[in-house]
Amino acid sequence: MANSETIRQIIASAGSHFVSVSFTKKDGTERQMTFNPFHIGEIKGTGAPMVNPDAIQNIVRVMDSQKGWRSFDCRRVFRVKVNGVTTELQPEI
Repeated sequence: MANSETIRQIIASAGSHFVSVSFTKKDGTERQMTFNPFHIGEIKGTGAPMVNPDAIQNIVRVMDSQKGWRSFDCRRVFRVKVNGVTTELQPEI
């Protein structure tokens, strides 16, 4: 199963528990982001809708609990944690 499918299933099953995602940014630095799974989707206001099919499949836009609206590429995620359960993933890119 691809990382995007796995991550989206984990987020969908998180219920009201916060989700923590660790990933590698394009510049090679690691970032950790925590969000409420109910705050996921298109960015409101000035955000542009995704039209690229690759982006639609792999990019997840969330309301980071510390920084506001952010996004991450599922192909770069190496760890997802929900309610004390950690899932390790192999980044795809």
